Amino acid sequence: MKLAYITSPLRGTIEENTKAADRYCEYAAGCGVVPLSSYRMFTAFLHDALPAQQEQELQMSLELLRRCGELWACGDEISQKMHGEIALAENLHIPTVYVLDRYIEENLKIRQEHEPLGKDDCIPQSYKMDYENRVLVLNPESLAFKYRNAENSLWIAYNGFGCTYGARGQAVFAKSLFSGEQSRWERADFLGIAKQESLKQWLENTPVKNEQTQAALYETERDEAMEL
Repeated sequence: MKLAYITSPLRGTIEENTKAADRYCEYAAGCGVVPLSSYRMFTAFLHDALPAQQEQELQMSLELLRRCGELWACGDEISQKMHGEIALAENLHIPTVYVLDRYIEENLKIRQEHEPLGKDDCIPQSYKMDYENRVLVLNPESLAFKYRNAENSLWIAYNGFGCTYGARGQAVFAKSLFSGEQSRWERADFLGIAKQESLKQWLENTPVKNEQTQAALYETERDEAMEL
């Protein structure tokens, strides 16, 4: 199970913030991760009212984040402290998962679909199309067994001769839609271009926000508008 750093805006009394942090941790645990809330861990013995201890808490929180596999930004607001945590996570290629309050209120569990995407999630015959700037479905067999999951399924191709169908060179340079990690693949490692409905379903189950996902959503919305 992954360690997930839990962060949320602090907008009430200590008691209210504690209850909110506990609620977010309970939700995250129900989604299959190990939640770690720096607020719950460090405010038990550090006091925000003291500048030196406030700075100590911040540094300890960031050090904890460095050791986690994901950051879960919980709540409908992003505070200044959360912006700093998200920026650090991006620099370290730690995925940020955004959990809105309605997910918890409506008991909408995320991260439950762990099976990797396959051929049925690709546009038919899209393996014969050009790949640059398109969302691609990675063949699960191209990964070690323990990495064959939904999070590692989708990549955006950005360069390489292999992006062009029929080219002699087969290298495809792509970014993970989930983590932003960059990697070199062979064209044969991909099953094709992801269907719009598969991409949307993936994003609903894995609510991440980064440069890659925003570009993918823009392309999807543009393609849908052109079809109308």
